[in-house]
Amino acid sequence: MRKTEKKKRFFNIVVGIFAAITLLNYTVYLVHLIAYPEQPLAFIVTIAVIAAVALPVIFRKQLKNVLKQAYPFFKAVWGAGLAVYVVSFAVMVGVIFSSSAGEVPPSEMSDDTVIILFGAKVGGTEDDPAPGLFLRRRLERCAVIMKEAPRTVCIVCGGKGANEPASEASVMKSYLIARGVSPSRIFSEDASSDTAENIENAKAIIRREGLEDYKVACLSTGFHIPRIKLLCRRADLGVDYYFSAASPSAFGLWACLVREYMSYWKMALSGKLL
Repeated sequence: MRKTEKKKRFFNIVVGIFAAITLLNYTVYLVHLIAYPEQPLAFIVTIAVIAAVALPVIFRKQLKNVLKQAYPFFKAVWGAGLAVYVVSFAVMVGVIFSSSAGEVPPSEMSDDTVIILFGAKVGGTEDDPAPGLFLRRRLERCAVIMKEAPRTVCIVCGGKGANEPASEASVMKSYLIARGVSPSRIFSEDASSDTAENIENAKAIIRREGLEDYKVACLSTGFHIPRIKLLCRRADLGVDYYFSAASPSAFGLWACLVREYMSYWKMALSGKLL
């Protein structure tokens, strides 16, 4: 009996830790969503996950009374689900942080390169739209690289989201021009709504503008790069360089890692992951 009790206690502690990590992750993401609204589905999924983790704890006694002998099975399945989440999330974070190790310095990049710059949240008003913190970091790095390599051109990618005052591409182009990049070096892709469409549409622009002989570089925030690599391979787009921009804050990075995890699940459910 003592061994059985110890096993139960250990199981409860481990599951409790997994539940706390999951709740913390999605609470952080919920706060991020309140500050920077996205599509309603993001709210729905986030609330659903928080409820799925919290309610079995809050109503543990009631569940025991309702499920009776089936409760241990329910608890085992619930705990296994939490374990899968925490372990897979940790693996994803490890892959993301290790992916930057092989990044080539911009000084080694060919001058004849087309940079695909991926969009992010745009704020402000219709009269005065402005890049969000993550997008600003990407734009700052892109402007520096383009100034150091004057023959490079750039494809700014991103359509207009429901909660955005203007298309991401238009704001990105204006930002780069204001920092001395010639408009003739910037191509706009403002019809996309996700990363996969960014890549497909950028690929079409490369063909349309006769840039097939140029090297290709992708630039985004670090957490985004592994998914970009995966989608570029699926789109058969040969990419020579990947450049990552820093995250503006630890909290923002944390929230975006949770969002990135859900993006991989979305790809898996739609059959685009493998």
